[in-house]
Amino acid sequence: MSASRTVFGIRRAVLVACALLATGAPAAASGPYVKPGNEVVEFVRTRFFDAKKAEAWGATHRNYGAAATSAEDFAKRTNAALAELGASHSVLYPKGSPGHTALSAIFQQFLRLPRVEYASIGADLVERPDGVFVRHVFAGGPAARAGLLRGDRLLSGASFEGRAGRPTRISVERTRGAAPLALTVTPRTVNPKAEWLEVQRGSSRVIEHNGRRVAYQHLYSCAGTEHQEVLQDALTSTFASAEALVIDFRDGWGGCNPDFLNLFNPLVPLFTDINREGQRNTRSTTWRKPVVLLVNGNSRSGKEMVAFALKKHKRATLVGQRTAGAVLAGAPLFLSNGDLLYLAVMDVEVEGVRLEGTGVDVDVEVPDALPYSEGKDPQLDKALDVAASAAGRR
Repeated sequence: MSASRTVFGIRRAVLVACALLATGAPAAASGPYVKPGNEVVEFVRTRFFDAKKAEAWGATHRNYGAAATSAEDFAKRTNAALAELGASHSVLYPKGSPGHTALSAIFQQFLRLPRVEYASIGADLVERPDGVFVRHVFAGGPAARAGLLRGDRLLSGASFEGRAGRPTRISVERTRGAAPLALTVTPRTVNPKAEWLEVQRGSSRVIEHNGRRVAYQHLYSCAGTEHQEVLQDALTSTFASAEALVIDFRDGWGGCNPDFLNLFNPLVPLFTDINREGQRNTRSTTWRKPVVLLVNGNSRSGKEMVAFALKKHKRATLVGQRTAGAVLAGAPLFLSNGDLLYLAVMDVEVEGVRLEGTGVDVDVEVPDALPYSEGKDPQLDKALDVAASAAGRR
């Protein structure tokens, strides 16, 4: 090779390098969060339900993980980027977070996880701009035994990791501005799905309200046929003498199967057993009495589909607040760092109606009043009123 050609080659390489610098072309990305970040990009590009939007999003966010400075920062950057998709069921749950544990339990068999457990105080906590508040106290759980109430603000002890079986002092503010209360709670190790079923069974009761017998059932989660089976058992046993039913769909997780609606199908015939003495016993395998669904802005996914169908076919009255409008079908996807990506992989319509981003409106609007509510629940009180009134009109 001649000297002139060699010089020309060197000059050309220098010019290319200068051009790259001038145009701001990125150097090779590095850092511990590049790989999991690009895994998120690839999952979105190949699995997200809207292929066109996924491709554009992926091109914009390639190597975004390089800018992350910590695991917490990576999660924040990822969720901020995913929010640009404008879709439900598209969120990153960092390893060790409550959402990671809950989703792992819901999809435990699908993900082939041998064991899913967490340290629980038996309460649903929500983080708001003004603090961490107790949203639901699970019947019979450690929080209930400790005297924690709905609406309490936790001043300490929001995390109970590593405290299972150990009495733990927590400080709560029950009334705004009042002196803190010191309570002792003993967390326990439990599988989330097992806890949610326990909550459902423990909440089953018949309440005397305005002269009527109203059944109440809390379904914190509806993910799995077990929840439908437990409700069906309650309808034919615990609730047999009730005149109306309130189902609490607020918060928690969705997942209701369309078969859930069969529990309230009036077209299923009555059956009458007649023994040899001529005694007759007429029974119904479905609930034919009034139904009230208690919903709010965190009632999502399968719960919304049930709410929409029961309202449309006039089998239930909806009380509370408009549902979340989060009904896309999601899939759980593990990243190499252990984080769990929940990604919308399919669009969904219910009887030709797309509920995503819209939700289901209620028949009776009742605003939430969570902070410092001292255990009071005006949404539930109104649901009981509506159920008792409906029972009186039968």
